[in-house]
Amino acid sequence: MNKLPEAIAQFQRAMKIDPGFIDARHNLAQTLILAGRHAQAIKIVEPLRDSDPTACFFLAQAHVHLGDLTAAEVAINQAVTLRPSFAPAQNLRGLILANLGEETDAIAAYEAALALDPNNVETLVNISLPLARQNRHAEGHEMVERAVQLAPEHIGARLRLGTSFIEAGRFEEAKEQFRAVLALHPAQTQAFEQLSLLLDRDEMKTLARPAQKALGKLRSGSVEAAELQFALSRIEDAMGDRQAAAKARERANGILAKQLRYDEEEDTRQTERILSRFPDITPSPTDKPDGPYPIYVLGLPRSGTSLVEAMLSRLPNVETLGERAATGFLVQDFVSSDIPFDAEAARIFTNKDAARLPPYPDDTRAYVDKMPENYRYIGFLKTAYPHCKIVHVRRDPRDVALSMWKSHFTGTALSYTYDQTALAWRVGLYARLMQHWQTVFPDQILTVDYEDLVADPVTGSRAIADYCGLEWSPEMAAPEGSSAPTLTMSASQIRQPVHQRSIGGWRAQAAELAEFLEALDTSLWPDLAD
Repeated sequence: MNKLPEAIAQFQRAMKIDPGFIDARHNLAQTLILAGRHAQAIKIVEPLRDSDPTACFFLAQAHVHLGDLTAAEVAINQAVTLRPSFAPAQNLRGLILANLGEETDAIAAYEAALALDPNNVETLVNISLPLARQNRHAEGHEMVERAVQLAPEHIGARLRLGTSFIEAGRFEEAKEQFRAVLALHPAQTQAFEQLSLLLDRDEMKTLARPAQKALGKLRSGSVEAAELQFALSRIEDAMGDRQAAAKARERANGILAKQLRYDEEEDTRQTERILSRFPDITPSPTDKPDGPYPIYVLGLPRSGTSLVEAMLSRLPNVETLGERAATGFLVQDFVSSDIPFDAEAARIFTNKDAARLPPYPDDTRAYVDKMPENYRYIGFLKTAYPHCKIVHVRRDPRDVALSMWKSHFTGTALSYTYDQTALAWRVGLYARLMQHWQTVFPDQILTVDYEDLVADPVTGSRAIADYCGLEWSPEMAAPEGSSAPTLTMSASQIRQPVHQRSIGGWRAQAAELAEFLEALDTSLWPDLAD
């Protein structure tokens, strides 16, 4: 009946009557988790962690909700050890490992869960994305299609299937899935947001009234309300009401800025620690790489990294791997402490990184990792992989800021994008880092200006190929023809021919970006035109 406080009181009463009644303890922990009282749930099941797999399962759930994935992994491993045939525990283990960037192990856990329960819809949905990230796109799509066949009214399955269609460039089929979600659940905000990214102007107008109606059913200040406000901002733009669109964006970003606060001081401390680790100029390696080498495409989010990746995907013997989270996970301890990143640490890093790589053909010459925020870790990457190629995509920070202000990102890593002052600060840290890396690694980083690349994709793509040691192909200048699946927010945009429509777009919306423009440290951008 969703009366959680009353349920909690009854389970607590049952435990007082019989402290050894395990079902009451399990049910109390589960209900506390549902009520968001995760620390209390941990206290209830912690005493049973050595002998009770169900208690360990709830313990892991509570730690996940509290953001402690390390503790969650320990608890769920104990649950699986105590009962290997516990399918829900195998599924949760897969979720935890996926969130830790251990996608190969996550897939193995999901497969173990499916071996025990082949038609479990949640597991079929969960395994789909890690399979796609391991370049097993067809398998991932097949899994989620099966989930929809088994449970046509399962919202999560429909949403993931729609996203899988987007990744493959099958946009009409994606629209069908998101429309089916709204038919089942008229206030489902993720479906509204995805459709607002896919529909043309005329189609967008049909969303206006349903979206406003859905907004009235949502709790003010919730993440769902923010998602719907982002969708409404695109709908209002399509209908030509710039003022209403700006207000919707302000409300959406305001909600998320309160919920996902950016820690400016800690981010600055981390940046200073990174800069201090790599003070010396490092010459280019003189020997040749042994085997396939990484190409890191990086820069600010929304700067054009997806476009460069799509260009590289047009070359034979080059594998594009999307936005790999591996680097951030593997250097986390080094960034937050004084542990030396010496030759042994670099060797361990490369071994762990290689274990996370998806399989690629034997004739592969290079693979592309286009996680934008790897710009923070260039020193670690060049230490671990001296022969790696760094393609830095630079774009007018005002256009970047406008694009990020209009975007809703999953997760918490980009919390700074929801506050314009924080966004200006983070853009400044980025500029400082890139100035430092250009000094420390002279002639080892190719900086590509987005504006030049879209103005002359032939010359720009040729420069990228030459720098990466690859033979240029005219197809690089037509990245929209790429058949490679794309797992980023830009999936629909890179299916379009290269264009210059977004260059200088910030000027028309300068009033909306006023806080960012005032806070931006222009001394870090000497080439910035007025």
